[in-house]
Amino acid sequence: MKQRKGQITYVLLIVMIAVLLVAGTVLGSYAAYTSSRSAQRTVATYDAQGERFSSNTLVRGYSKDNVKTLYVTDRSVAPASVVTICNYERGKQTLPNSEQITYSLLVRFVRQDAQSANGYVPVDAAYITANSLSAYTATLRLGDTVVTLNSSHLSDDSFGGTLTANQVDSNSYTLAFSTNFVSGEQAPNLYVEMIATPQNVGLHAIGGIFKTGVRAAGATNSWTGDFSDDKSIAPASYDGYNYLITGVGAGTATLTWNSALVELSYYSLQILLAIEGATQTNNDGVVSVTFPVDSDEESRYDLQFYKVNITTQAWSNMVATVVTFRFGS
Repeated sequence: MKQRKGQITYVLLIVMIAVLLVAGTVLGSYAAYTSSRSAQRTVATYDAQGERFSSNTLVRGYSKDNVKTLYVTDRSVAPASVVTICNYERGKQTLPNSEQITYSLLVRFVRQDAQSANGYVPVDAAYITANSLSAYTATLRLGDTVVTLNSSHLSDDSFGGTLTANQVDSNSYTLAFSTNFVSGEQAPNLYVEMIATPQNVGLHAIGGIFKTGVRAAGATNSWTGDFSDDKSIAPASYDGYNYLITGVGAGTATLTWNSALVELSYYSLQILLAIEGATQTNNDGVVSVTFPVDSDEESRYDLQFYKVNITTQAWSNMVATVVTFRFGS
């Protein structure tokens, strides 16, 4: 009997060990699953898909497929636009590139050519002379540095840049055409192409072509601003917020925020203040940036706010009192 009892005890011990191993596996799987879900919830709002080298106007692919028109409603006003180059995927400022990005920037005059596979070709001095275009100029500005394209300087590649690793970084260039591009009845066959080429492996060049145009004042004017984050998650759960301004038409936009609750990131602020005519005010911590908008096609500004003191606010409060956007044509 003692031997049988020992056998039973031994068998029970094996069964108990097996149960514990299974339980441990289940518990381990559950722990891994819940940990994974927790991590997913934390990073889900910062979608890592996409390339962390982007622009508000330049895109991957052929420049001919990305032609932007800089419209004015007054022919005496120089057509202009701000072109930003960033180290994050467009609209995903909260997830910057983990590597420093060094890029070259080519800016040049081009003309439309139906015989070319790319649709546009660089111009030469002979073309400028033959078409009486020597008075047409375009400038590209970054801070205090300015490059001018003209009849004797049709292309420039000296405007390279560097974007810092592991933090949101961008360079904002102001592109402006001379007023004679829009003062005449017919625009010349002369455009500006910009191509930013990163040196980093795995990143692709981005580019675009810019032309000018005149549009009627007040036609189809509509601009809006709102948070683009997942609103099924409470605002207090975020460390920062993505804010998207989109619209078409001409007018004046004003972005206002309570700096005791949120703060616009430095680079987002610079994007807005780089717009010609933009102004900033601060009234007891309520900060406003007012800037002109003028676009005949859907345009956007991707901005980022940092959380300062968001606790119980709902999204309805966020858009009603924390950050507001106004537009008037």
